[in-house]
Amino acid sequence: MSIRDVAPPLATWKSYDYFPGGHVYRDVVHDPGGGPGGSPCVWADDSLWSVDTPEQPHSILFFINYRYWNNEPPIDLGEAEVIFSLRGEDLDPREFICTFWVVTYAPKATRWHLTSRPIPVSAGSWGEPVRLQLPADGAGWHRSFAARPEQASTLEQTLRLCYSYGFAFTGFARKVTGRVGLADFQLFARHDPAWPFIFDGRNGSLAWQTVSRTSHAQLAVLDPGRRESRLTETSGRHGPGLYLQAGDFLLLGEPFRFCYLAFVRGREATAGRDLRGAMVMVRQSAEGFDSRGGKVCFFVEHSASGTRWVLKVPIENRDNRPWSAVLTGDDRFWGRLTGSASLSDVLAGTTGGAGYDYFGIMLVGPGAQPAGLWGLTCCTVGPTLPPECIAAPVMREEGADAGLAQDSSCRDSGTAPR
Repeated sequence: MSIRDVAPPLATWKSYDYFPGGHVYRDVVHDPGGGPGGSPCVWADDSLWSVDTPEQPHSILFFINYRYWNNEPPIDLGEAEVIFSLRGEDLDPREFICTFWVVTYAPKATRWHLTSRPIPVSAGSWGEPVRLQLPADGAGWHRSFAARPEQASTLEQTLRLCYSYGFAFTGFARKVTGRVGLADFQLFARHDPAWPFIFDGRNGSLAWQTVSRTSHAQLAVLDPGRRESRLTETSGRHGPGLYLQAGDFLLLGEPFRFCYLAFVRGREATAGRDLRGAMVMVRQSAEGFDSRGGKVCFFVEHSASGTRWVLKVPIENRDNRPWSAVLTGDDRFWGRLTGSASLSDVLAGTTGGAGYDYFGIMLVGPGAQPAGLWGLTCCTVGPTLPPECIAAPVMREEGADAGLAQDSSCRDSGTAPR
């Protein structure tokens, strides 16, 4: 594909303040005319950053940007090029090394610094723009952090599914003080990570559906009546998206109950692409949602056989970060609510014996009728990861099966109106 600039809005950069047991992303200062030639720039100072001690060596992530802050999925930065200008004020360049870094969460959080290209930080002026090529050769990089060293991503994996990137100080003896500016940031990507399906809350072209309790039938989430009520335009904590209210939640199935939230037709969304090994990311708005003890889960469905498989890792957004998982073909990490089609046949789409007609989000095992407001602001499926990138889903003890039987075969006769 053609090379394109995928740089985020300058105002979305932040600074990272780490402390034992937690962290905060601090807003930087936006200066609309303080950059080279009067261009916009942003500034961060030592009141916003701290030393990230889990990093080895210790690092200060003075500028950081996450793709999900803009409702964007991870991107492939293999062979990408970065162009930018940095300016230091009251910084001593002899006290640190400045580097560019990348992060992935597939399968676990891993950070790599481009140590072979230390970045000059001009003192008191902007100087010449810096141009960096992001080589795929691991010899030029240093892995500074892995949440689980035994599952650390290689550099190739990190670049292929890059969630976040930014600038850091390393090599310091004590916390770096002063301030630093960033201007004219450009990021040119050469590869498309090939996500077969992306919904970011701003795209209303795909016919998302729910099952209405009021009408006891399928209902397009973006129908005119909902648009008039402005539910589809609600701007919650996570921004625009698809929003459901009490009249949408229809409980199905006895004795084991579930409730459709939002789903799409497979042939319209992914053209029946094989989803085995595909990565899925979801961002929900559930602060005002009373699930009545149910778990919000990703599901796939084959209608002819009445088969529904539900991923046992509940969808939960922590630290305002999207939930993500890999659609492993190992049925130990899924629960089959109904039907007899195998997981592999359903996930395989048009290449399998059954295929999926629908996929999306459902509430599994609520103790009573759910209430409140639930929203979907981001849902992406893909790309398919190579086997070495796939780790087994982590299931917490308190909700390891999301209310499903451990043998992955808890079934009922509940059917959704079609």
